[in-house]
Amino acid sequence: MLTDTIIARASAPGSAIRGILRISGPRAVFVTKTIAEVPDALRLAQLANCVDTRIVLPPQLSTLPPFPAKLLLWQEGHSYTGDETVEIHTIGSPVLLDAMMTALLSASEEVRLAKPGEFTLRAFLSGRLDLSQAEAVLGVIDAADNADLKTALRQLAGNVSAPLSTVRTLLFDTLAQLEASLDFADEEIPAISERTLQRTLSEAFEQIEQLRQKIAHRGIAEGKPKIVLAGPPNVGKSTLFNKLVQKDAALVSPHAGTTRDYLEAEIDLDGIPVVLIDTAGIGDAALDELDESAQTMAQELLESADVIIYCDENLPLTKARHEGDFPLRTFVSLCEKTIFFHTKTSNDPLESLIKDVSALLRRSPDYGLLPNTALRCREALIAAGESLNRAQSLSDASLIALELRNAVNQLGLIDGTVHTEDILDNIFSRFCIGK
Repeated sequence: MLTDTIIARASAPGSAIRGILRISGPRAVFVTKTIAEVPDALRLAQLANCVDTRIVLPPQLSTLPPFPAKLLLWQEGHSYTGDETVEIHTIGSPVLLDAMMTALLSASEEVRLAKPGEFTLRAFLSGRLDLSQAEAVLGVIDAADNADLKTALRQLAGNVSAPLSTVRTLLFDTLAQLEASLDFADEEIPAISERTLQRTLSEAFEQIEQLRQKIAHRGIAEGKPKIVLAGPPNVGKSTLFNKLVQKDAALVSPHAGTTRDYLEAEIDLDGIPVVLIDTAGIGDAALDELDESAQTMAQELLESADVIIYCDENLPLTKARHEGDFPLRTFVSLCEKTIFFHTKTSNDPLESLIKDVSALLRRSPDYGLLPNTALRCREALIAAGESLNRAQSLSDASLIALELRNAVNQLGLIDGTVHTEDILDNIFSRFCIGK
């Protein structure tokens, strides 16, 4: 029940210098007063960041002597959960913290232990966080390294919902205008023109499609960006691959066409876990059917890459080569994610290349997307795009409004403005108690 007051240990398990109990809900101050020696401390806590007090446990529940503590109070509407919240910071003894929890739970029938993720769930339901930010809280908790932590923090800052805000607002405004013209056909409400409607649908579809393409290729299971090595045959792609993975993982030969299938390895690139992929050389004409299949696969990998490292031994490139060389035309069309690398600089320790790739990844609009969020985004964006695609082929305004409503709802699933109990259970059940 959201009207209950919940309590949980908010510090890590085990002994420590400091332990924290978090109490949130309408009875948070009331139950805290039952064990705080100086009730005025809670009043003073409204005016200060932290107030010293002593905890005195009821003698019928504990024989522990009074001990020092600090109280922090957030009034309703100003806390993480949006509810009245008190934190008690004291000695990090598990026995002592358990005794405090027992006393607080005994103080009122409206106080209970928090369920996993319930503090963050309440933050979401009160509008303090959107759904992608709530997932980012779990990402921060579960971060295994600095790269994971940066990913979660970027998402917590709102980098998932922000790109969707404009297109969702555009669709919602268009839907409102369209439905108003249908519901009040006899009133003097200006109807949206066919030209304006089609332009809006096309613009929204393009924005959603761009967002979908940016995350659809992600390795959802691992959430790692793809770095693809590509270029003409026999220019040193596999040699560069071996240098970057720091072992002889790819076969190297002076003969063209050595690499037919692609080869991948997970590496740490300047603190970012990535998947490095070595592809077959792309030339003007395939040598045989097998080579043609290899080049087709390489082209598909290019489209799904986060960063392309174009390897060549004849850099820098000239305008004539741009216009006349088939593979180069391909890479120039993907120039926003392509880094050109001269493969004959064998003595280069690769620091410059690694820094360039890292910088390009961090500038990417979808860098910092958690895997679970990416999966939700992908499914919702596909459904929203399909609705807009259907809407563009319809002439009946009521049917267009129906498709627009579905697209708006699908986008709402990403930030949680539209949600179901199953979605919330799936996300928040993975949290630990106290978060």
